[in-house]
Amino acid sequence: MNDSTRNIVFRRDPPLSGQENMEIDDALLLGVRADDPIVVRIYQWQEPTLSLGHFQTIDQWKQDPRVRDVAEFRTIPWVRRKTGGGAILHDQEWTYSITVPSQQQRATKGHSELLYRAIHTSIRDGLTELGWPASLAEHCTCSPTSREKGEPFLCFQRRTPVDVVVGNHKILGSAQRRHANGLLQHGSLLLHSSSIYPELRGLEQLYATRFSRADWAEWLEGRLRMAIRAAMPSAQSISGS
Repeated sequence: MNDSTRNIVFRRDPPLSGQENMEIDDALLLGVRADDPIVVRIYQWQEPTLSLGHFQTIDQWKQDPRVRDVAEFRTIPWVRRKTGGGAILHDQEWTYSITVPSQQQRATKGHSELLYRAIHTSIRDGLTELGWPASLAEHCTCSPTSREKGEPFLCFQRRTPVDVVVGNHKILGSAQRRHANGLLQHGSLLLHSSSIYPELRGLEQLYATRFSRADWAEWLEGRLRMAIRAAMPSAQSISGS
């Protein structure tokens, strides 16, 4: 399959355990072939679960004064993502993953950054249309040495350029992993704070909305569809699975 006929498959899975969600995404990345379609998953989690960035350990939460007193982080299920970044408390949010075969993304950093920016720009623009004062973060709050010296444990307490924010609140973050087979991108859209860590506020608390949780999934799929087509004009949608 060449670029002119590249397809996109959308799938919306029922809530699964953290282990099951990560196993599916890992299998999509490790098993993708050059002529496969781009696969987009939109999903949730059966119970509150921490996913750690690829380079994190669960013990790092003890080193962060912002979260080390939250005992639940020691007891709730946790998994490790193939993508990087900080830990995410998956609870009141929608998660997406995008698997792009290496032929399509050409294994180049520039191409993957184009996809990353296109998705965040599409979501920012969609939120602006709905009335949220959304913008893209311009500055990074981390430093080359912050992994050992005070970098926040949780992804939504960090800021990197192009994160989607509403005021001072980060509501969308993403991370990537390039592999010989292709590219995997994860992202989380935060809708509401979790009772485990209420300090992180989501969209539904920052601005009035009439959206249901099902509506958000449909909306997110539409924004991802637009973004992939913008980053990869030859990509064509086909029916979901």
